[in-house]
Amino acid sequence: MLQATTAEEIPAKRNSMICPCCLQFVEGARFLTDPVNNLITNGDKTIKLTRRQFKLAKYLLDCFPLLATKEGIYDNVFMDEHGEGPGMKIMDVIICHIRPSLAEVGLIIETVWGKGYKIVEADPSEALLIKDRSIRERQLGAHRRWSQENDDQLLDLMRRKMKIAQCAAIMRMPYMTVERHYRKLAPLLEAGR
Repeated sequence: MLQATTAEEIPAKRNSMICPCCLQFVEGARFLTDPVNNLITNGDKTIKLTRRQFKLAKYLLDCFPLLATKEGIYDNVFMDEHGEGPGMKIMDVIICHIRPSLAEVGLIIETVWGKGYKIVEADPSEALLIKDRSIRERQLGAHRRWSQENDDQLLDLMRRKMKIAQCAAIMRMPYMTVERHYRKLAPLLEAGR
């Protein structure tokens, strides 16, 4: 019997995924991770990450569907054998870099402020919308200052009960900027403006 050499040559099995590294069927898996090649697969879509990005994404997937605390992420992903590591801000930077990539495979990183991050599954259209509107997709030099129009748009989104991440994606603005103005405008919205 001939061995198949690529995933395309293997006939599909119901409710299974093909592992990208060994080309074997994996029954009942939702996500597959390949630590040798730093690949994450969800269904028929696969993404490649850098070693550190993969380590962080893998830790979040290992915690799925539960929350991964910032301390847990830092200890398991960034801490070396001597108990040292980079500053905590590196975690936020890498999260920003992997959000669009994970959206390609239908996975969204949700921020739980003051606690950590968690992975949630999204339908492909929602995930692609987030990817298309991510900060990384903006053209170079497209930095914008916050204006009164931004306040008005954010207030409108807040009235429609949108979360901060949704507002940032729709407005095509950095999450931290939208979050800061969201908190500033919340008392005005409650006051009935």
